[in-house]
Amino acid sequence: MNNRPNTTSGKTSLIPLALAFACSALLVVGAYEVRARLSKGHPASPAPALRSERQDPTTAQGARPRTRSGESCDALKGRYMLQCPRGKALPTVGPASREAEEMAANSAWAHPSKDELAEMATRCELRVISPTIMEEQPPTVDDEHAKALSLSTHERTELDQTLRQMHHSLASSVRQIYADGSTDPSKGSSLSVEAMIDEIRERPDSGFDQARRKLAMERAELATPPVAGANLPPGERVLRLSAGLGDDFERRLADRLGADRAHQLLYSPLARPWTDGTVQAGCPPQ
Repeated sequence: MNNRPNTTSGKTSLIPLALAFACSALLVVGAYEVRARLSKGHPASPAPALRSERQDPTTAQGARPRTRSGESCDALKGRYMLQCPRGKALPTVGPASREAEEMAANSAWAHPSKDELAEMATRCELRVISPTIMEEQPPTVDDEHAKALSLSTHERTELDQTLRQMHHSLASSVRQIYADGSTDPSKGSSLSVEAMIDEIRERPDSGFDQARRKLAMERAELATPPVAGANLPPGERVLRLSAGLGDDFERRLADRLGADRAHQLLYSPLARPWTDGTVQAGCPPQ
């Protein structure tokens, strides 16, 4: 009789145990990964994409701030809407409160403090949140966003009309500036506002980059704005025009819908289909 142990059957009996152990390990790792992801929370709606025009790569570009439920007040640097003790966490908030937080953050980004403006002036930085009216057609308000903002039929009509009027007014103004220094003024009729501005800023002595320094200094109250009717270079004219679009948009809507609604329709994250944030920085050689 052969008394040698059956090593083959022994090894076979260990396979189910090994498989069971491996599956258990995978389940543990998988559960940890899920917990890790959930513990990070869900970020707030992302801020609108920022277009950086002639950005100096050595300077900070700036970004519209984002807030998260559970984010510490230290991270917000005490600048924004919720005022809670240092080191405490923001409470969990509902959609309305979240919208109010982001509106406050977006408004603060576009209207920095005096100290921030002075620091921004050192790198000739401008920040603007304004309606997106430089394309061939003005933006329109769709049903989804009208519902999200609880816009009445009257409010939606006024908003659409304001966007159309500002689009037409901006195109007419930029077309005139374009024609003033062009050898072919009629060409502007076939270009979008953005295309005309691009051509204007590339002209010799357009003054566009120098104007960025001027506006940054003026906003920091370190320089005096030009008098009304002053003869300005074409690049400076279009930059001043585009830099004031956000305030003009809010002012027009305030006359029609009230100040609170106008502020919401410019700075709310729900207004992104017709608004955008832009930042420009970089000082020209002196």
